[in-house]
Formats: sequence, C-alpha cells, structure tokens
Amino acid sequence: MADVQFNDLGFAKLTGIVHLYHVAPYSGEFLFESDEWVSVGVGIPAYSCIDVPLSAKPGFAVCRINDNWEYVEDHRGVEAYSTQTQKPIEITMLGPLPADVTTLHPATPFDCWNGDNWVTDEAAKHQAEVEAAARQKRDLEQKANAAIETLNDAIELGLAEQGDEDMLKAWRAYRVKLSRVGVQAAPGVTWPALPAD
Repeated sequence: MADVQFNDLGFAKLTGIVHLYHVAPYSGEFLFESDEWVSVGVGIPAYSCIDVPLSAKPGFAVCRINDNWEYVEDHRGVEAYSTQTQKPIEITMLGPLPADVTTLHPATPFDCWNGDNWVTDEAAKHQAEVEAAARQKRDLEQKANAAIETLNDAIELGLAEQGDEDMLKAWRAYRVKLSRVGVQAAPGVTWPALPAD
C-alpha cells in the first residue's frame, strides 16, 4: 500500500496506513506509536503526529510542544523534599523542580535549607537534646520519689522487710545525685546508676 500523504489542511490524499506517534493531551508527553488506517479526506486522530520523536533521555520526557519535539525535565518518581518543612514531596508533573523543593535528603530533623544544601541548626538540635534530657530527669525523679515514698510508708507502718532501710537510703542517695545532674550537657549527660533491687 502506498504511503499516505496529507494536503495542506491535514487531510489524507489517499486511503492507507500511517505510522503515528501519540501524546498525552495536556503535557504533550510521548506515550506510544501505532499504525492507523486513514481514509481519503480524513485527518489523523487528535494528540497524534507523524513526526518521529526524539530519542529517550534519562531524566527527561519527550514532549510535543508547538508542533516540535522537546526534552522536558522529568522528576516524577524521584525522592524530593520541601526546603521549608523537610517533608517528602511527590513530584507528579513534568518540568523543573519548584524553587522550594530539592532532591537532597535532610540528614537530621534540625536541618535548614541554605539555598544549596541542608545545614544542621546546632542550637536547635542542642535545645531538643536538653529538653529530652530534662524529660528523662523528670521521669527518673518521679521513679525515685515513688520508690522513696513506698519505702517510707513500709518503715513508718512497721511493714518493712529486710533490706528496706538500706534500699531507702540508696534511693535517697540516688535522688540527691540525680538532682545534681545538669541537663545542659546533653547529649553527654552522665546519669547516676539506679539502685539495685
């Protein structure tokens, strides 16, 4: 069968099969190619062309833009992060990354974007470590206070068992040592050992 030719208006001069390249309606991204039957006086289907697309290129999509094939950046499926929130961003559109998105992974929850890279905010990191140490100190103080209160009750009520007085003394000593722990040294805080049961 003869090659199908088209007139200036895009209608077939002959009936036959034409090899077509199909694109996505909105992005113009090349999707697939096929052979299509075209009757005389009929044009090719919408979102199709007879021009051979560019070869595939890593990191780019081949798109039909203004009747030409062009390479368009394609970051779909690439891990990307908001430079404002550090949260992962799903890239769903073709084109360059938005200005507030990067493919660089933040190393810590305290990283800030400097325009080129993530930089750890050491002051914020240290403050979080101090707050975590302060919470741990409060938890340990509560544990010590509860143990001391229970042992005091046992002794005062005459319900003490062998070793309770020594254990009370150990818990009181522990509580004093704990009170002297400075949380500003976090994360290098040295915690006193808990009394052995």
